[in-house]
Amino acid sequence: MDLSRPTVRLFLLIVAAALPPLVLAVIALSEPGWVSRFGAGSILLVFLFVTAAWAAVVTVIGSRGLSADVAAILELARRGRSPSGSGAADGEGAIGSPGGAYERLAIMLEERNRQIAELAGALRAAPIQSDVQEVARGTVRAAISVTRDPIWTLAVLRSPRPTALPVGIYGAEPTHVVGPDAGGNDRAPQPLSEVAGWAATMEADAPGLNAVRHGIGPWGAFVVVEVAAGDELRASLLAPWEGRTPPSGVERHLLSLLGQSAAIAIEHALLVEQLRSQTEELNRMAVIQSDFLRGVTHDLQTPLTSIRAVASELTDEPTLSDAARGDLETISHQADRLRRMVGQLLVASRLEVGELQPRQEVFRPEPIVQRTWNALRAPRPFTLDVNGIPHLAVGDPDRLEQVVWALLDNAVKYSPAGSPVRVEVCGKRGPGRELRSELGFHDDGTGMDEETLQRAFEQFYRADRARRLAPDGSGVGLYAARGLVEAMGGSIRLKSRLGHGTSVTVMLPAEALDETSTGDLALR
Repeated sequence: MDLSRPTVRLFLLIVAAALPPLVLAVIALSEPGWVSRFGAGSILLVFLFVTAAWAAVVTVIGSRGLSADVAAILELARRGRSPSGSGAADGEGAIGSPGGAYERLAIMLEERNRQIAELAGALRAAPIQSDVQEVARGTVRAAISVTRDPIWTLAVLRSPRPTALPVGIYGAEPTHVVGPDAGGNDRAPQPLSEVAGWAATMEADAPGLNAVRHGIGPWGAFVVVEVAAGDELRASLLAPWEGRTPPSGVERHLLSLLGQSAAIAIEHALLVEQLRSQTEELNRMAVIQSDFLRGVTHDLQTPLTSIRAVASELTDEPTLSDAARGDLETISHQADRLRRMVGQLLVASRLEVGELQPRQEVFRPEPIVQRTWNALRAPRPFTLDVNGIPHLAVGDPDRLEQVVWALLDNAVKYSPAGSPVRVEVCGKRGPGRELRSELGFHDDGTGMDEETLQRAFEQFYRADRARRLAPDGSGVGLYAARGLVEAMGGSIRLKSRLGHGTSVTVMLPAEALDETSTGDLALR
């Protein structure tokens, strides 16, 4: 029996305290004559006195021996220390002692918490918008930071975008590579080695954790962490592991998380790089398209102007027949129409590159509306109403004429022959009491469905119904109109319902009309 154990000593003390009273009880019961001689009450009183006295003696003696054990147990519960003493020499933190196990467990938990926190920080700080090769090196730095092991490298075996992420070995920092392909490029990775190829084919040594492998080969022991995303990206984080025990299950799970975070960071960086290159290509194509439109429109303006001028001159010839004169008027009208369409294309191209700078003048908008309607020569009823606060619009009258022409032309093209077109010019106060000029264009045409209404201002967009009604449309009229109005500091609003016509409202800044204004403004 091991008397150094506190539980054994406590058991012996209880036996010593209980044994004498039991012996006295047995003796008293085995001799009935004592009971008749002294009386049952006297014998019971003596028994209780002897028992109490013996218990007191045992308690005093036993407490001295157990006090150290009780104090040690309390100290162990409070501090997790070894009960054999308070110093390292006496067993504190020693292997096999309770205190040493607790301390080792606390240190391991603290280290795991640090690693998980650093891994989470590396995920948050992953520079996915940086150069993809820098992101690859960042994953190596994250592995070094999490494991506190400076020997990690990243072997990229297959890349979905070799121009952005070449195949090779990446360290924590760029390495100066000189070769027939690298040419002294600090950003180029090291060439793939035989170790990387061997590590990629290493078989799993732990069930359920194929992403983290430990193996020994011709080059020594290595730990391989798989970094994979989809079918295109194949890479591995490598670290020599010579002279060390294989990673534990907890360490393998942590390394697996590290590999997943590296794959996510690299995949996101590749997607950002792809999006950036596609955006640059689209911007380049948009510039080419804009340059082409500007060139074509400029080249078309001159011959159209010449056709219009020649047709006007020939119309004045007195010897022309009425039929020929009518044909020349048609040519002149169509040349004007083409010139306006070319002007819309030119406006659209200038809006895209931000080169449109309208003038700021004050003018009356109703003469512009009437003049534009007359130029359209549409055989249908037309009304122009002017009401509200007398005012002068603020903007570019030439640009407003382009807007009015586009809106009236749409009203004519997409409404039945003979149906009326109405325009209302009204001066109103806005929410901030500012004066504005509102031009409302109304027709009884086919109207628009919900999708067409939402996309009406998109460049080159034309609904199927619009293509059937007017095959010769360009799809830039409303786009250019909105750009011109907004460039003049105004806004445009569109309301329409399928089968119930369309209403377009143009709002421009305005000034109150001075009654003493000269007739010049009235005629603009």
